Amino acid sequence: MKLEQEPGALPVRAQLLHRGSRPLETVRGRFQLHVCQSLSTGTYSLALARGDLRGGEPLLARIHSSCVTSETFGGCDCDCVDQLDAALEAISREDRGAVFYLMQEGRGAGFSAKVRDRMIVQSSGHRTTTFEAYERMGLGHDHRSYAEVPPLCRHLGVSAPLRLLTNNPDKLASLQETGIEIASTAALHPAASPWNRHYIAAKARSGHAIADPGAASVAELPEDVSYFDPYVLAEDPTFLHVATYLLPLRRAPECGRGAAPHWFRLHAYFDLKDGVDRVVLAYGPADGAEPLVRVQHESLLERFPLADPIRRRVWDETVRRFVAHGAGYAAFVPPAGFREDLSELPGEDERTIALLGLHLRGRAARPLASEADDGRLGAALSRRGVRVLPPVSLDRAA
Repeated sequence: MKLEQEPGALPVRAQLLHRGSRPLETVRGRFQLHVCQSLSTGTYSLALARGDLRGGEPLLARIHSSCVTSETFGGCDCDCVDQLDAALEAISREDRGAVFYLMQEGRGAGFSAKVRDRMIVQSSGHRTTTFEAYERMGLGHDHRSYAEVPPLCRHLGVSAPLRLLTNNPDKLASLQETGIEIASTAALHPAASPWNRHYIAAKARSGHAIADPGAASVAELPEDVSYFDPYVLAEDPTFLHVATYLLPLRRAPECGRGAAPHWFRLHAYFDLKDGVDRVVLAYGPADGAEPLVRVQHESLLERFPLADPIRRRVWDETVRRFVAHGAGYAAFVPPAGFREDLSELPGEDERTIALLGLHLRGRAARPLASEADDGRLGAALSRRGVRVLPPVSLDRAA
């Protein structure tokens, strides 16, 4: 029996709800954004489509797994953000294709696994590879699932085989197991640098269709990284400290121009109260005097190279101010999802501010705030034992 769809109903395919679509302007041209949400887990899947996806002609496509450290923070110790941009550029040239963006941090094992991987690799002096780090944690090499790709294709009207943009033969095999037909593959060629060379070399030696850049010229860490097992904070046992490592970070205008990155300490936590990952990025000496402080809201859409990335510009300016000042702490508010018009909901920042306060307790700090801020960050930090100095305007030139 065929069920009639009620007026105003949203289509669901294999527990994947299509929330809607709208145009999205990127530096690679205009794409159509599709937002889907799993009715099983509540997580989102996004697709950026260009041109007419219907018909039998093989479709150029990229199945991309999320990477918050490169796509949001600006880290350059992997090739993820470069592959995403290269895929959008290739699709834009053909004026037809799609990027399917899946929330699968850490090769599907989660953000905590990803950051612990980085800590293990760095604490070994890069003698341990990313895949060996996963083995040390008792994890397999890859936990990603592509079960949402077939319903995503159906939501977008895609019935043709895919011309898949990938270097990973395991991804090809996994997609075929879901029933996705692959007409051909095309490699994406990441540019090796001293900051991602070890990572790319590990992927090449694991079978990815990329050249092995070798171990020469791997960037030297500016300080030692020590391994530790996860532990709850004595000051607040609702926060589980899972990893601390060094993230080489470039502001967006500097990416791809050979500029040396700035080293930030990434402190990663799992919030046992809210069940989400939380991050504090710190620049400068651990005891740096009067650091600038900022609470930064994440954006799912600005993980793509948007033509007008409002939050990305704020974060780029924050990085510049931290570096110029010599010390800074930024805590990130996880994304909260989408409204009916597919604009992004603001995340709740109370727990993020609480975590930032633990990093700064007993110290003096200076909020870095936009003119629209109402002083709430300073007041909240003051209640948590931070000596709050007059704020610095993020909107005014330093």
